[in-house]
Amino acid sequence: EKKVRDVMIPTEEYTTVLDQATVGEAIEALAGSLLKEKTGKSTGHRSVLVIDAQQRPVGLLTFRGLIRALEPRLIDPEKIPGQTLPWVEDPPSIVWNGFFTQLVHKEAGKKVRDVMRPIKLITVEADAPLMKAVHLMIRHEISSLPVVDQDTVVGIVRINEIFLEVASTVAAGKGDLPGHDIVAQGN
Repeated sequence: EKKVRDVMIPTEEYTTVLDQATVGEAIEALAGSLLKEKTGKSTGHRSVLVIDAQQRPVGLLTFRGLIRALEPRLIDPEKIPGQTLPWVEDPPSIVWNGFFTQLVHKEAGKKVRDVMRPIKLITVEADAPLMKAVHLMIRHEISSLPVVDQDTVVGIVRINEIFLEVASTVAAGKGDLPGHDIVAQGN
């Protein structure tokens, strides 16, 4: 069985951003990584590795984390003219109209360190079986997982690499699958 280190992306090949950078700078770095071709790996990343001034990995910032950083704070319905009933998920349209661009520009100035997921919270060992990475990703609902070796971050394993291993395993064993001929014919 393959280990996490066999499928991870080494840290030196991963897009990084300083913890002192702004969310806007992290968004630009992540957008740039999506446009690059990575040989042997799927194209682009869905997260950036956050490093400190000493180049040590300290966090991970994902698409979801970046979008969450742009989410508006709860708006008090009592302060909206004409609004008497409380609302939770369907605020009056006046709140949302024209809000996106304004909020993106405002919130893009936040510091990455304030919105990143610290690495020390969830990691997987480089020599762990892939199933451990799968378990951690499912349990914590994450798609990028820092890989450590002797307490040093050495890479990132993403759901992309896990899926490609699943696909490779299925393809390699398809002759062993009962009823494979029926599935292969589309019946």
